Amino acid sequence: MTRRRAKHRMASKRTNKTLSLSQKQNIIEAVDNGTKKIDVAKQFEIAPSTLTSILKKRDFILQSSPSSKAKRQKLPKFPDVEKALVLWFRQCRESNLEVSGPLLMEKANFFAKKLNVNNFKASNGWLDKVKKRNNITYKKICGKSAAVDENVCLEWKEKLKDLIKYYDANDIFNADETGLFYKCLPDHTFCFKDEKCHGGKHSKERVTLLFAANMDGTEKLKPLLIGKSAKSRCFKNIRTFPAEYRYNKKAWMTTEIFNEWLQMLDNSMKSQNRKIVLFVDNCTAHNRYPDLSYIKVEFLSPNTSSVLQPLDKGIIKNFKTLYRKDMVTNLVSCIDGKREFVFTLQTSMLMAYKAWMNISQSCIQN
Repeated sequence: MTRRRAKHRMASKRTNKTLSLSQKQNIIEAVDNGTKKIDVAKQFEIAPSTLTSILKKRDFILQSSPSSKAKRQKLPKFPDVEKALVLWFRQCRESNLEVSGPLLMEKANFFAKKLNVNNFKASNGWLDKVKKRNNITYKKICGKSAAVDENVCLEWKEKLKDLIKYYDANDIFNADETGLFYKCLPDHTFCFKDEKCHGGKHSKERVTLLFAANMDGTEKLKPLLIGKSAKSRCFKNIRTFPAEYRYNKKAWMTTEIFNEWLQMLDNSMKSQNRKIVLFVDNCTAHNRYPDLSYIKVEFLSPNTSSVLQPLDKGIIKNFKTLYRKDMVTNLVSCIDGKREFVFTLQTSMLMAYKAWMNISQSCIQN
């Protein structure tokens, strides 16, 4: 009888009940509701020591997805960094601040340094695991290409060879305008899966920017920014600007503004004794340009800008990405420092110039 009892005890010890994540969450909920631990252990048919182990991991279990089919969740390698990051992320979402992946990784590296965590470096793989463990997903907050005739594009490319054969790559320029809601934050953000994806009110204050660069990416011309205000308060007592500034009621490009910019560029080329060719689209503001001595203006074929316009092939998109990243980084810095984020037209001009100058030569060449 004694041997049989010993065998029975050994067999019962070897029998481990595997609990799903959902069951573990129900156990924690039962304890939180005031049920005695011994009664909870009996109800779920687990040992008191198992219950104790579950309660020690309560924060991790409650943050994990209840719909997960996995029986066991791997614990984070750097729990303190992850805990600080998730707490900061919650605070950002409570403030309706849009948060991207690179920003989360940058902040994680910041927390690791503050917490003296060695051998940590945030990566996309690490971030994916954090998102999965903490129920974080990527949503849009509630580029287009027109139908282009391929034959027209092919004809243009053949014509292009003759247009540029007498010019070096550094003397072949492309200019293009883009609209910018300069106070507007990105419209995508990470958020918790069970969270309604709301952002703050998006500003509709718009400016127009004119960019120009040469073919080999060695020269990016000073941007032209068009706003609505003739005398903005933020420009008071400022004598030099990182960009040319013009204005009209709608902050649009006009024939007068474009012609003035062309004349300035022509004078610049004259001082360098240099002749260039400039490719632009055939919008109305570009059509009636003045006589120029050092610039030859060539128009892209109508309705082909989305395919033939070099600046539209990723350069302007790169500019806007760099601009938004800088804007969000400054905003987060103000939130962390509990400072008011003051964003003016002057701030936008400085950030636009910085983003434009940070576009690499290889990006323009490509």
